[in-house]
Amino acid sequence: MSLVKDQAADYARLLATADPLADAVASAFAALPSGVGRRMLDIAIKQGIDAVEDAPQALIDLFAQLDDVPLWVDWDRMDLGGQVFLRSGGLGIAVLGLYSLPVTYSSPDGNKPLVFTGHLLKRAPRRLAETASFVVATCRPGGLRRDAEGFAITVKVRLMHAQVRRLLWRSGRWNGEAWGTPINQIYMAGTNLALSAILLEGLERLGARFSPDESEALLHLWRYSGHLTGVNPELLC
Repeated sequence: MSLVKDQAADYARLLATADPLADAVASAFAALPSGVGRRMLDIAIKQGIDAVEDAPQALIDLFAQLDDVPLWVDWDRMDLGGQVFLRSGGLGIAVLGLYSLPVTYSSPDGNKPLVFTGHLLKRAPRRLAETASFVVATCRPGGLRRDAEGFAITVKVRLMHAQVRRLLWRSGRWNGEAWGTPINQIYMAGTNLALSAILLEGLERLGARFSPDESEALLHLWRYSGHLTGVNPELLC
């Protein structure tokens, strides 16, 4: 019973936890003239944080985390994981749109940010297309290396989530006591699993077969993606 209580307490804690590094950047950018923060982010992604003139400390702190590649990262293994998805072709995209993502969208608390912003209701096809582009860029060879498109998209998605969180809190419409923090750690980790473990499950249900090494390689790729998107290390698969 004690273990169950501890797990429930951890779950509640993570529901109330977001992404402090990215949230601090969103607040810092909000204090700048329109467009300045976006330009700073683009420069930091393309040229490095040292190239950003008068960079806010929050942006410096975020890129210190992004530029610190964990010792467990295996680039060759991640390339193998990406190949697992890319070789599935249209079947993989179908599983993504008809199985993996609907699992996350069916979460009553997790889908509320999308409902509030209208993205899930008014622009569902575009939302799915953007997510598919993000997944494909991540899975290309070297897709999450520092100068790759997948890395850039991942960082921008992370900051977009922080901006949505900030807007939802400031709107006065978000019931944190009932729903936790918008786009919280549980939702972020769940989305990460939807793009890896649940994707594999969907492909296997349609007849695809993967070796243990291939399956674990895909999980490894998305583990690093989760690191870049701010998922707590304790939740990375």
